[in-house]
Amino acid sequence: MTPGEIVEAARNRYNAVGDSFWSTQEIYDLIYQAISEVADEGLVIERDYTTTTVSDTQEYDFPTAAIAIKRVTWNGTKLTKIDMIEDDVVTGLNQETTATGNPEYYWVWQNTISLRPVPGSAETLKIWAYVYPSEITTATQVLELPVQFHHRLINYVLHAMSAKDSNYEASKFYLALWERDKVFIKQSMRRQKRADKFTTVKDEQMIVETYLGG
Repeated sequence: MTPGEIVEAARNRYNAVGDSFWSTQEIYDLIYQAISEVADEGLVIERDYTTTTVSDTQEYDFPTAAIAIKRVTWNGTKLTKIDMIEDDVVTGLNQETTATGNPEYYWVWQNTISLRPVPGSAETLKIWAYVYPSEITTATQVLELPVQFHHRLINYVLHAMSAKDSNYEASKFYLALWERDKVFIKQSMRRQKRADKFTTVKDEQMIVETYLGG
C-alpha cells in the first residue's frame, strides 16, 4: 500500500472522508510513527552504507538513522565487534595508540565507529544496519516496511485519530489491535530471517589475542 492508500482506508473506516480535522500530512506522520515504533522494537528495516576510510583516521560516523549495526566490513573483510575492555587487550592498555594496518575490529561509542588497527590506507568501509524509516511526505512514496505488513498500519492510525477525537474507547480498541500487529510483524520477520536454514545457537564469543603495541 502507498501512504495515500492508507490515508484513504483509515478515513473510510472512521467515516472521515473529506474531514479536515485530520490533515493528510498529519496522517502521514502517524504512518511514520507507526513504522518507526515497529522498526525500533523489531529491527525490521535493513539498509547498507558504504564510505571510504582515510589513512590514519580511526573514527567514522554512525550511519544516519541507524538503530543498530548488524555487520561491518573493511575492503571486503568482516570486522569483529569488540568492547572497550577488549580494545584494552588489543592495544596493551594504550587506547591512544595510532598503530596502523588493516582493520580487524571495531567498537562503537557516541554514535562513532572506531577501527582497530587504525586504517593504513583508503578502502571501502561497508556497514549493514537496522534503521528508522524515512519521513513520509507524498501519497505515492514507497514505504520501507515490508509490503505484507502495510495494512496493519491502519490500526495505529485509527488509534491516534480516535484519541484526537476524544473517542477513547475506540482508541483503546485500535491500540490493542496495533500491539497485536507489532507482535505478528516481529515474529514474521524472525521467521523470514531463519528461512532456508535450521535454528541453531551461534557462539560468537571470540577471544581477542592480537596485540598492536604502542
